[in-house]
Amino acid sequence: MMALYFILAIVVSYLIGALPIGAMVAASRKIDIAKHGSGKMGSTNVLRTVGRRAAALVLLGDVAKGAVAVLLVRLLAPLFISGDGRFEVVGFSMSLLTIASLLASAGAVLGHVMSLYLRIVYGQWHGGRGVATALGALLVVNPVVVLVAVGVGVPVIVVSRYVSLGSILGALAGSLAVILLVAFGQMDVLSLLFVVIGMFVVIAHRDNIQRLLNGTERKLGERAKT
Repeated sequence: MMALYFILAIVVSYLIGALPIGAMVAASRKIDIAKHGSGKMGSTNVLRTVGRRAAALVLLGDVAKGAVAVLLVRLLAPLFISGDGRFEVVGFSMSLLTIASLLASAGAVLGHVMSLYLRIVYGQWHGGRGVATALGALLVVNPVVVLVAVGVGVPVIVVSRYVSLGSILGALAGSLAVILLVAFGQMDVLSLLFVVIGMFVVIAHRDNIQRLLNGTERKLGERAKT
């Protein structure tokens, strides 16, 4: 039963995360987002290609995907986990619910970055970078991590006007927050694995990192080239 729960956690969360909110919003404006700008489905490319209102809608939708995935897995927990679901390994107290939340978060972010739906439609993995979806998942897991990530990322974006730079530094700050919260006993030791999701988000920005180093990265407010 526990194995089934974990499989459901990652598969269902992947399917939720893979919902192409950006593509659907752009399509409602008769725009094929895959053929504009970076071709990504996240709110940044939608902002450059479609406009502010559409980008805000996509941002909310992408955050909701991560939050709903984790909330759903937690709501299903009583059907599979008896008692408090805690166990010990070499003296460390761990939680089965943390494992399920981790799998749900990872599944949702992976789905957003590599959407099966878009693979079927476009023949390519035209996902986003996973930032908003990761924030939505962590908002349910531990809002403090989101506050730290946003507290670092947003000012960087405002000052530098590079969304990618703010997203990368925000992901790193959020990962550091997880490590500190675990160290101070505010999060389960298994929560350290959320750092892997943070690094995955950073790696998803590898092309942005290269453009930042080359000085060719587009700034916030610059329209996408068609």
